[in-house]
Amino acid sequence: MTGGIVTAPFDEIWVESPDGQSLCALINGERGWLMYLREEGDSGYSSRNPDYDGPAEATIEYELTNGQHDWYPASWAVPIADVRQALEFFRREHRQPPFIVWHED
Repeated sequence: MTGGIVTAPFDEIWVESPDGQSLCALINGERGWLMYLREEGDSGYSSRNPDYDGPAEATIEYELTNGQHDWYPASWAVPIADVRQALEFFRREHRQPPFIVWHED
């Protein structure tokens, strides 16, 4: 160990707006997957990465706060900088971040 702080690559972040909308980010290292819900029970929207050029069948593992592990297509993941920007935008604006490419689920 080098004396630095070791952090897990996984994170699950939920941000809720006063009117019931929510944005979820599942993070694995330098990539993350976003889900936007208009209200509780909504099928919602999930992020897509238009710049993804890897194998169509590739997946990325995410760990939820309850310890569950899920795998989602790698083409759904966006760079961590975009995830952080989307979370901040949603906290401030209480609406779906327009700079993310979304797919209605």
